[in-house]
Amino acid sequence: MLRQLFAAALVLAVSAGAASAQPTSITIPADPVPIVNAEINGRPVRLEVDLRFPSGIALSNAAAERLRVRRVPLLAIGVGIEGSGSTLRGRIARPRVVFGDEDARAWTGVFPAPVTNRADGVIGPGALPYDIITIDLGPELESMRDIEFTLADAGAWVGETQVGGQTLRVGFDLAHSDTVFNRTAARAFDASGAIVSNGELAERYLILGLRTLMQPVTTELNVAGLLLAPTFARTNSPLLGADEEDAVVVQGNAEDASPAGVMLGRAALARCSSISVNRETRRMILRCAN
Repeated sequence: MLRQLFAAALVLAVSAGAASAQPTSITIPADPVPIVNAEINGRPVRLEVDLRFPSGIALSNAAAERLRVRRVPLLAIGVGIEGSGSTLRGRIARPRVVFGDEDARAWTGVFPAPVTNRADGVIGPGALPYDIITIDLGPELESMRDIEFTLADAGAWVGETQVGGQTLRVGFDLAHSDTVFNRTAARAFDASGAIVSNGELAERYLILGLRTLMQPVTTELNVAGLLLAPTFARTNSPLLGADEEDAVVVQGNAEDASPAGVMLGRAALARCSSISVNRETRRMILRCAN
């Protein structure tokens, strides 16, 4: 979903080590967020796996210095939140990153801001050098079912489904309880009355120290039967609502508007036991109770 959230997305590449004769796999407990152990330049590190993040690693300047990560000359990176004007600039590096016997060799962004307070850095699932990756969310419950998505990119954990008459791109935020509609989805659902404002517009933290405007909303919408509360809508101005008296709504079709999307928070995943991706088949399975 970062491609929806960021005006300038991180463009990061991963070179995996020699191919294994057998598929490799890893299961990571999310308690409260998934953490993996690795080595960067031969030094042990703990990396928070952020499912919103693209195929790379983010380190703060302080962590990069401690790990002796050298920046690549003349290569910079800019991360901005779509429609907010909030931007974070950093430098590109390419340290040696090893997970057990697997060499990831992931491109890395080094930023002048804290990237996480839970680990040494943040890594996107696409940078993990495994064929099958499972995030363990909780125990199996009665009447479990599989919700399946086909991924356009095996490194970006973003599915697609129909919600409230809209085609939504669906991602996951395991670090926060809230579910968040992006601006495109918020505009559509506000106009149809599918979301209703439930509080004041305010600035809230999103990722990598960046903040953006959001408004709390109530909704009866669901994603594959998953309830979405608590829910926020990203918007630069207060939502009007479909039945607001004297409201004049002007709609435009911006060529660079992001596809409508929603980021499911932990509350929406409370009855789910796991998220799993098979790179080979590009299938993502969300296992949840009815």
